[in-house]
Amino acid sequence: MHIEKNVFENIFNTIMDVKGKTNDNIKARFDIALLCNRKNMELVCDGSRVAKPKTSFVLEKNAQLLVYKWLKSLRFSDGHASNISRLVNIKECRLYGMKSYDCHVFV
Repeated sequence: MHIEKNVFENIFNTIMDVKGKTNDNIKARFDIALLCNRKNMELVCDGSRVAKPKTSFVLEKNAQLLVYKWLKSLRFSDGHASNISRLVNIKECRLYGMKSYDCHVFV
């Protein structure tokens, strides 16, 4: 059950591009350059700066807000799952306090 929660959190945080929680980081991009043939996902060196290009699996900011607003308005029958709308913070674009059963219901 906790494995399912970890998988859900990793996928959700990567797709929603949650700062500090995503698995799409600089080290992963270096691994892509070494192991994969995906030029559109490699790091771009531009003088003294290194830029990480936006990937196709990350949602745009307005689409992320739509998902969080949908989660904020989501209701379940009594006793089925916790009130997920209380776990959503739209200002910070994050989910807080998801239990493993909540992740199971979401998936």
